[in-house]
Amino acid sequence: MALTQSLDKLAPQPASRQVQRNNVIPFPSARARLLVTLPHAQLRALLRSPLGVYVVNTDAAREEVRVQLDIAREDLDFTLHTLLATLPVGTIGPLKRRISHANAH
Repeated sequence: MALTQSLDKLAPQPASRQVQRNNVIPFPSARARLLVTLPHAQLRALLRSPLGVYVVNTDAAREEVRVQLDIAREDLDFTLHTLLATLPVGTIGPLKRRISHANAH
């Protein structure tokens, strides 16, 4: 009888009796945009590198490609190290804060 009573306490409660626990607070990640300029021939190497997942925009000009990388600020060291190791020719441009629109759904 005691076992049955303890199992009854574990049975699902009606929605009105259930306690809603919403203790997860979303914090938007601090992200940044990094502009990289490189020759057309180096674009494939960048896209196939681990940094390919960060590419959000490319803009082809006459002899070069401007690539925007969307990175987390804590990944900046990894990103710069990988850029220097992967691309022998290129220019790393300014790092700018990305403006996020949290309510843009």
